[in-house]
Amino acid sequence: MATNIKPLGVTLGPMLAAITRPIKAILKQEEIPYSIEHLVLLKISRECKDSVVQQDLAEKMGKDKSMILRIVDILEKDGLLRRIVDPNDRRRNILEVTYLGNQFINRFQEIELMISTELLKNLTDEEIESFFNVVEKIKTNAEKL
Repeated sequence: MATNIKPLGVTLGPMLAAITRPIKAILKQEEIPYSIEHLVLLKISRECKDSVVQQDLAEKMGKDKSMILRIVDILEKDGLLRRIVDPNDRRRNILEVTYLGNQFINRFQEIELMISTELLKNLTDEEIESFFNVVEKIKTNAEKL
């Protein structure tokens, strides 16, 4: 094991802030009234093939259920997301992304890709592949804790 280990949060926290800063700036410039968290929740809801429930979203996003509920309420009120009662379990709601929600997700993904391309532009293919391999290994190790 390497002896030059530093706390990951010291490196990853500022890096994530630096990555999200230009994304937030573009969202503001384009007058998109939603935070990254709102758009990520929409994106996760669309990607899940089965019914999506509040607890699942909270776990996937690392947020508490009450925050997820507030975001879902806003997105539903604005017509980006629709709650449908699960026919197999009336206590559960299925979240369905609307046409308008899909438009916001698509634009968000374009912005993410544009920023990612810019951030990775001075790296070799090998460095990029190595980076993603290391990130995946760290994620796997964290999930085991």
